[in-house]
Amino acid sequence: MSDATLSELTASYLDQLALAGRSPRTIDHYRRGLDEFAAFAARHGVTDDGPATKITQGLITSYQLHLAERRGRDGHALSLAARNLHAAALRGLLRHGIRLFQLPLPPPDVVVVAKVGDRTMRRMDVKDFERLLEAVPRGPNAVRDRALLQVLFATGCRVSELCTLTRRRVDLRTREVEVIGKGKKVRGTFLTPDAATALKRYLDSRKDESPHLFVSRQEVRRPQDPKTGERKPVKGIFPLTTRSVHMIVSHLAKRAALPDDVSPHWLRHGRLTIIARHSGLLAAQELAGHASPQTTRRYTRITSSELKRHFDEAERREKRARG
Repeated sequence: MSDATLSELTASYLDQLALAGRSPRTIDHYRRGLDEFAAFAARHGVTDDGPATKITQGLITSYQLHLAERRGRDGHALSLAARNLHAAALRGLLRHGIRLFQLPLPPPDVVVVAKVGDRTMRRMDVKDFERLLEAVPRGPNAVRDRALLQVLFATGCRVSELCTLTRRRVDLRTREVEVIGKGKKVRGTFLTPDAATALKRYLDSRKDESPHLFVSRQEVRRPQDPKTGERKPVKGIFPLTTRSVHMIVSHLAKRAALPDDVSPHWLRHGRLTIIARHSGLLAAQELAGHASPQTTRRYTRITSSELKRHFDEAERREKRARG
């Protein structure tokens, strides 16, 4: 298929991602990134219905420079992580075209991946979490939002994992939770007694029979048809989206006078830090669902005050040993 158009190549690549079991969220991110590349390419003479072989290294470089200069809706430059997501989608597209269609495209490694520096992970301690809970306002969502926070902080789940949890994967009696993580890998985690109580209260308040653990009060949505791109109203009981959970946590963080950039991932960091501190890195790794302990170590870096305490304790022990 050496005459494949850019549109055909993109559609084939996204289909391949679906067949490979990539999550709908990942596929959606890649689709949006490739749509942006297609729009940029069209302004430079490479249209959707034109041959994909018109993609050149010069076009790719110009596109990546465009991303480096582009501003988001908030007026800020795109983060390196966001730019790298676009880069991953474009690399995958080129690799797919070369391997499957034998197209004479630029090699994937011409797409530059920015080096993201090792940064200190934000985490939420118990006091901050309690302030977050107290910030939940009275109203129709109060019981749900308290349960949501408790489950996030107890399980150490990623927000995407939380949004796909179903009732049958939670045992309130044993406080066990079965999580489907990255790569469809299943792992176990747990609820604290407080989280189990809050979740039971929320589930008992529900009148619907939806299998989803956390649901939205929105009863009508307009999902996009992946083939036609049309949006038609659909009525039903829908699970909370990752965006909704981010908005809930961000809103409550502002009410609690916590930093503006608090996200659901802070709660995950907090739980992993607690587990690592008291039960060791291996337990934290298992709970997090990380393949490598190096990944977990980024989430459990100790603070300077904790490091000073270890430093002083080592000095005291050294003195006792010498004496």
